[in-house]
Amino acid sequence: MLKFNPTTPLKLYAKTTSYTSGQGEATSWALIASGAISTFFCEWLGSFGDRALSAEALGVKDSATVRTFYNPDIYTKLRTVQVVVLKNADTTGIVAGVPDKNNPNVYELWGGVDNVKEENQFMEFRVRRYEGL
Repeated sequence: MLKFNPTTPLKLYAKTTSYTSGQGEATSWALIASGAISTFFCEWLGSFGDRALSAEALGVKDSATVRTFYNPDIYTKLRTVQVVVLKNADTTGIVAGVPDKNNPNVYELWGGVDNVKEENQFMEFRVRRYEGL
């Protein structure tokens, strides 16, 4: 049994692209929702010690581990498309439909997502500060 304290609210946005003949490619970021729910709670564990040093060696200045309840909608998006995570459900993290790389609460998936013990009870994944393109 995984024990954690889900006190940090999150909002997640998935990147979608579409192509229109004669106009080119369009990119947008859509809020991930599960039914009527679009704010999810997690345990946010900032990196420190050896983990922070290892991340720094890879050029990552700010990272964290996120533990939350399993949600198939979120799990599928994290596995298949680029997702940004807004810590504290910060509504200022998306500006004009695009993630704000200068906002300290905007993160992106760093590595994969783990369905802990494949039990469909909990998920764990790592994030790093979003740097944009």
